[in-house]
Amino acid sequence: MILPSCRPIFRVPARAAERGSTWTWAFLVVLSLVECPGAWAQPPSDQPVAQRPGGFEYFIGIVGNPSVPDTSWSDEQLAQITALGVNMVQLSIAWGHKPANEVLNLEDLDAEQREKFAFRIKQAKKHGLRTIAHFGVPRVINASPVRPACILDSSVQEKYERLLTDFLTSFPEVNDVLVYTFDQRAWLCSEFGPCPRCSGLPLDARLPGFLTLLQKTMRQCRPTARLWWKPWELSKGQVVAVLQQVDPANLGLVLNPSTSNEVYPFNDRSFKSDLGVKRFVQVARDRGIPVLGEFDHTLYKPLYQLEDYFPRLIYEQMMGWRELEGVVGVKEYYGFAPSTFSVNAAMLQAWMRTPDAPLSALLAEIAAPYGDEAAPRMIQAWEYVAQSVEAYPWDTTYLIGPMGLDRGSDGSHPWEPVTIASATWDTPIWKANRRANFMLTEEHQAHPWLFEDAGLRLEDAAALSFRAVAAYDEALAAGTPKPDDVRHQREVVWTTGRSLRAKSLHFLETLAAQDARMVQHDEAQFARVVSRLESLLAKDVENQGGNATATQKLAELRRDPRAWLAANFQPRDYETRTTIDWSKWIPRQD
Repeated sequence: MILPSCRPIFRVPARAAERGSTWTWAFLVVLSLVECPGAWAQPPSDQPVAQRPGGFEYFIGIVGNPSVPDTSWSDEQLAQITALGVNMVQLSIAWGHKPANEVLNLEDLDAEQREKFAFRIKQAKKHGLRTIAHFGVPRVINASPVRPACILDSSVQEKYERLLTDFLTSFPEVNDVLVYTFDQRAWLCSEFGPCPRCSGLPLDARLPGFLTLLQKTMRQCRPTARLWWKPWELSKGQVVAVLQQVDPANLGLVLNPSTSNEVYPFNDRSFKSDLGVKRFVQVARDRGIPVLGEFDHTLYKPLYQLEDYFPRLIYEQMMGWRELEGVVGVKEYYGFAPSTFSVNAAMLQAWMRTPDAPLSALLAEIAAPYGDEAAPRMIQAWEYVAQSVEAYPWDTTYLIGPMGLDRGSDGSHPWEPVTIASATWDTPIWKANRRANFMLTEEHQAHPWLFEDAGLRLEDAAALSFRAVAAYDEALAAGTPKPDDVRHQREVVWTTGRSLRAKSLHFLETLAAQDARMVQHDEAQFARVVSRLESLLAKDVENQGGNATATQKLAELRRDPRAWLAANFQPRDYETRTTIDWSKWIPRQD
């Protein structure tokens, strides 16, 4: 859940319902519910459908999100979230940079935040919602450089016994507590580090005891409350080892859909295809530990250009969690901002109500408000958007924002050689498993083929976006009672496609320019390569809407290719950029 400053989004084509002289909408009402397996207590089988969204025991939502943090807990907002099927709400956004000063750690519960929690609990109860509090434990002593609070330190253990007891007794109506132990202002000592208590002791020799301490504290205060643990930033091996040793009593496990990536709304090494997730769920099931699966219905809207117009991917996320035996609920990862709800939220609501309905029926349901003539075109547009998301080069780097997804792009790009922002963090998952997912983490240079791959895949994603735009245009031409909504979707998808194509062209032009330099001694070969570069620049001019700079660049290439190559995309002779390695500056903890 580490969120970079420029960060951070689609599988088998959906079949549109057949259209004859009139559009027929079929909607299957599923009366039977799928029971969630497991050895722990289940709600009675005759419980109303509203209490079993998607057949799950839990559907946890967050009011607001880090990009829209000031969403109120008004009756209107909660009613809209409840209408999705949410039956439990998280009491704070709990994100690293504390948007809107939201509570992140137990230590943040000052008088103002306690008053806020009291109001939110009252509102949740009013709307029939259970509540869950989310904290990072233990909070770091120092954030930069990172200095953990040692969980083997008796004073730290006593502190969290005290803080958790105070919270549970102060807010007796809170149902459960979710903690993560490694990430954003919560950290754990390394067995390879300077801590005199933890040095030489692997994590599975330390963390199970600390989690058990928290569990016992909760049981003493409230026997029915459950402690949910999120193993953020820990390696796959560490998570399995901890799960095999921890006390399973009143413990739950919260998982991302991928052990190598973030919570993105698509099936990239996710769910059953992610062997790490599959193994975690197996171990938890064998030990009687229920599992919550996290999902994202928007891709961090509105952090990136892409918005929530890919309902098939929401359907596949939900089906993925539902098919894993031992998963008793789902939790929205980034949060719900009802003022920004679109067709992805409509799919989520429809699926939660009738999870056994076929995809085609659910798509028909959410497309119906657009009118008989426009609906099939809207379904096609959403499918192209979904395919565009799937085509994007997600595995190139974690820092996806500069790869064409940052907001504000006008389709232009620099005329210096393209670069890829790459990054890693000093956590177990990054130093172990995420290196298997992201091609660039600590590399300062990469092969030209990697850059070519990114450029080609970005163009594939862009072309699919523009096919979606064409489908939106057909929907508008056919007539729809929601023209403003369709135009907005079209504009967002067009802007995204333009940005992706601009980034693709920056990659491919950089490579083509160097190709031309390589063959300047051969006039015939040089002419062929320059012709390819010229076609890329012509496409660039079109993508930028005839931008003066791009138009001038094309004219200059045509006039004097060799002079153009000397002035544009020239490899730099050297680069120097060094930062302090803070990980080397960690004081002893005795």
